[in-house]
Amino acid sequence: MVCKDGNEMIYLLAFGFAKSECTKSWTWFLKKLRKVIQYPDRVMLVSDQQNGIFNAMEAIFLDAAHGVCAYHLAQNLKRFCKQRDNVIWLYYHATYAYCIEEFDRAMAELKETYHKVYDELLSAGVKNFSRVHSPKKRYFLMST
Repeated sequence: MVCKDGNEMIYLLAFGFAKSECTKSWTWFLKKLRKVIQYPDRVMLVSDQQNGIFNAMEAIFLDAAHGVCAYHLAQNLKRFCKQRDNVIWLYYHATYAYCIEEFDRAMAELKETYHKVYDELLSAGVKNFSRVHSPKKRYFLMST
């Protein structure tokens, strides 16, 4: 949505109830949502990487960008090392960076000190978790 001053806005668009988070439920929900979205190429869907929603998004919203929820990804990263606080701080520093240099510094430190976390982030896809690399504007909304 675009305001009168030309700035874009982000807002809750829809919600639904289903028996479970599975591909069938998400496909139903996203098909309904797709009917009301005029410009799917402007959409940024953020999820927790659950297979059901990911599969449905791939099928229904071909033109939309997909992002990974920063909170859920952080929870997944905690299993890779015991010094969690520093790892999570570096991860969030990279995730919320507004410039590439800041992102690169945080990622370089992760690579040097917590290589498994660094590898896991690369496998998640930099454009999926990083604000500065996102194909769509995420503003401050990095989680579901």
